[in-house]
Amino acid sequence: MKKPTTAPSQPITAAPGKPDTTQSRVDANGLSVSWSVQVASLANRASAESLQKSLRSQGYNAYIRTADGKNRVFVGPLIERAEADRLRDLLSRQQNLKGFVVRFQPERG
Repeated sequence: MKKPTTAPSQPITAAPGKPDTTQSRVDANGLSVSWSVQVASLANRASAESLQKSLRSQGYNAYIRTADGKNRVFVGPLIERAEADRLRDLLSRQQNLKGFVVRFQPERG
């Protein structure tokens, strides 16, 4: 007598009904998840703008966010965290900027 086969036709990779969060590109607020490298936090706006201009002239997407009296200079955003880590290391080697990876925050209007 032959036993009935109950093997699924496709391999189960995730629990049913549970979203695969490893590939999620959207956070709880529906905003895209992306990363930037913060390379400086300066009190002087002109210094921040000078650094931004210098980075942009070398092809980096540098931008400034101002909060609490500090002008923070970032490079990014990048979709993959690993890309942001590589960019941080590249900026450290090429620009001698000791940055760190942060979640990208869209500018608040």
